[in-house]
Amino acid sequence: MWRLRSIKILGVNLDDELNFRDHIRGMCKKLGGMIGILRRLKNLIPVNARLLLYKSVILPHLTYCHLVWHFCSASDVRKFERLQERALRLVYNTTADSYDTLLKRAKLTTLQNRRLQDILILMFQVKNELVMNYISVITHAQYGA
Repeated sequence: MWRLRSIKILGVNLDDELNFRDHIRGMCKKLGGMIGILRRLKNLIPVNARLLLYKSVILPHLTYCHLVWHFCSASDVRKFERLQERALRLVYNTTADSYDTLLKRAKLTTLQNRRLQDILILMFQVKNELVMNYISVITHAQYGA
């Protein structure tokens, strides 16, 4: 009998070890292309338009289903943070500012903090029975809520 090494479900690549390396690798490639487009536009559109473009086109890919792959390896998580930093450097056309400074200017937080905030929001909703029953069952199994 054969088994699948990985399967893509709703845009998330689930591998047989649930380490999400294939998903992260694929997303990094996709987002690298999007950031390349942002690089080509950096001298053609103003900063506020570049920031809007980043927040509306690139950021949703960085945060899509992030609670599912939150517990992947630290090196894979850092890849997404580096992509966000790279994009923000292009938005503000700077190499001198720190990542923290770029995040403050964009009124964003690290992707890690965003995932943790979303986990806390989900746990609050589960605890207060504000989610569908099947989500409560899944979160109790995954996060021990």
